[in-house]
Amino acid sequence: MDYYPGCRLHQIGPYIGKIRPSLARQLVLDHSSGGDWVWDPFCGSGTVPLECRLLGRNVVASDVNPYACALTRAKLHAPRSLDNCLAQLNKAALSRESHSGTGDIAPKWVLDFFHEQTLREIKSIASHFIRRRQYFHMGCLLSILHHQRPGFLSYPASHLVPYLRNKRFPRERYPEAYEYRDPIPRLESKIIRTLSFPPPPPITRFTVLQRSVIHRYLPSESIDTIITSPPYMNALDYARDNRLRLWLLGVEDFRTVKQREIGKINTFGSDMAITLRIMTDVLKPGGTCILVLGDVRHSSRSYNVPSMILDLVNIYAPALVLENQWSDTIPDRHRSRRNGRATRQESVMIFRRV
Repeated sequence: MDYYPGCRLHQIGPYIGKIRPSLARQLVLDHSSGGDWVWDPFCGSGTVPLECRLLGRNVVASDVNPYACALTRAKLHAPRSLDNCLAQLNKAALSRESHSGTGDIAPKWVLDFFHEQTLREIKSIASHFIRRRQYFHMGCLLSILHHQRPGFLSYPASHLVPYLRNKRFPRERYPEAYEYRDPIPRLESKIIRTLSFPPPPPITRFTVLQRSVIHRYLPSESIDTIITSPPYMNALDYARDNRLRLWLLGVEDFRTVKQREIGKINTFGSDMAITLRIMTDVLKPGGTCILVLGDVRHSSRSYNVPSMILDLVNIYAPALVLENQWSDTIPDRHRSRRNGRATRQESVMIFRRV
């Protein structure tokens, strides 16, 4: 995909199961107009909301996962001035120095990932960003939290999902990988890379809510277009796979987030029935509802999620009429688990409220 203003913001942090920016951009362009209100109730890493902002649409983004909301806020609140952004980082550096001697900082499973002084400074800097609502800075910090490369803050670990790679990088052979890592220069490098294409000036309104779609929070007929990719059939584990970043955001046990997620195998039908009813209610007459879905395989059983959605629409949301549908194979390079048995095909379903 060619670069355009704001494109690097899509890469601010890793997230499993992201919708492709090129697809999100095309859907926003084709099915909404400037000044429309677009709703993404399963915003994930904020791909659709960011495209809405870049293309002059108002947007409501929501997700139950705090890390998803943190990434989305980071993208939507991206500063236009690199100098001001770095000046704010310098203030965080001073805050780090004043909090470097605090007591117990983390459970053992978190301590296993970091040099103790590095983790103390990470916690201090994160608290500084959270108190001051510096969403972009916090998103950059979360993005460099763990990896095996020198520009990241943890001991050698995988990037997308936090697993230590101490067998591949034993301490006795790679002692430098287990030394103290200063967060500030690494954050500075991340910020400079991300803001190499500064976003355009904000001309639209947006909000990010940490809420579940099944608890209604929007007025009736207030949304012009819905574009979203709901979680389905336990295909991906958004809470467990982001547990280290969730911990830094204050979530002590990732399972508390997992319990709030919808779309599990045993509750998929009932959850989506409620979701489709709410979508129909908040959508304006003539508005468009776009769902990006995928087939799912668990063990020896396959689930045709688009077909299941269509059956649910016919029963619980008959005002939504299917206007178009197409499918594409997801290339291995875009799949979080290339050798797994989860989603291999992506389907786009476009409904019109009549």
